[in-house]
Amino acid sequence: MKTMIMSKHINKYLSLIRPSQWLKNLLLLFPPFFGGRIFDPAVQKMIIPSLLSFSCAASCCYIINDIVDREGDRHHPGKKNRPLVRGDVSVAFAAVLAAVLYIMAIFVSVQVSTRYEGYLIIYLLLTFSYSIYFKNIVIVDIFFIAFGFLIRVLAGGEAFHVNVSSWLFLTVFIVALFLATGKRLGEIIMLGNDAAKHRNNLSQYTPAFLDGVLWFSAAAAIVMYALYTVENKSEMIYTVPIAAFGLIRYVYKVKDGQGDPTRALLKDTQILGAGMLWIAVIGVILYGKK
Repeated sequence: MKTMIMSKHINKYLSLIRPSQWLKNLLLLFPPFFGGRIFDPAVQKMIIPSLLSFSCAASCCYIINDIVDREGDRHHPGKKNRPLVRGDVSVAFAAVLAAVLYIMAIFVSVQVSTRYEGYLIIYLLLTFSYSIYFKNIVIVDIFFIAFGFLIRVLAGGEAFHVNVSSWLFLTVFIVALFLATGKRLGEIIMLGNDAAKHRNNLSQYTPAFLDGVLWFSAAAAIVMYALYTVENKSEMIYTVPIAAFGLIRYVYKVKDGQGDPTRALLKDTQILGAGMLWIAVIGVILYGKK
């Protein structure tokens, strides 16, 4: 009985900080991975503090977002079961936990570098302003989500002292825009007529508009990534079909009302498989002869 109660308490706290979303923080490793330096001792030394600091920052932002959105989340089939909506965790406790995570994020980021800390603070400010205000502004909200992905890559470049090339910057931005658009379109498809009850600005989007942006960004992402592979290492061009499959499969999931990028990656075996194959092939190309 005690074990069940303890497990229930742990689950509600895990639901609050959302560790599954920490997967996005692997973007920090993109610069050293694609730069062929992921196994350098200097890079290895900074992996844990960089991932830990951004994970604490992200969880802090998720909690703040849940506090702000708890009324609207009651109209979402999945989010209505979150601890703050159900009343399993008080707003006061959640705010204290967010403050603790914020302090931890800043403290650990200082151990990496001052400029890295600057990127983390920008991410926090960007996400806080999104949660409080900008998520309600059409189109701007999608760009704010995309910027969150982009800042992780820039922070990774600073943490591991690896230059983020122009093509990598553009590729990540366009892919992030693609994922953010898919998330919004997936919400509208899933919620239907109740979309505006969950978030006001969803009533200002039309499925046709988001569908157009989705396919535009998908096409642009493939072109950008193809150009990046040629610029970085020509053999990487053979990974473009794998990336294209992953993007198209995500579109398929979006049209089924499943637009959350992290959930799609973890729950869809085809997207997960394509992602793992993509990383494996790139790893062989970049590190196989070393």
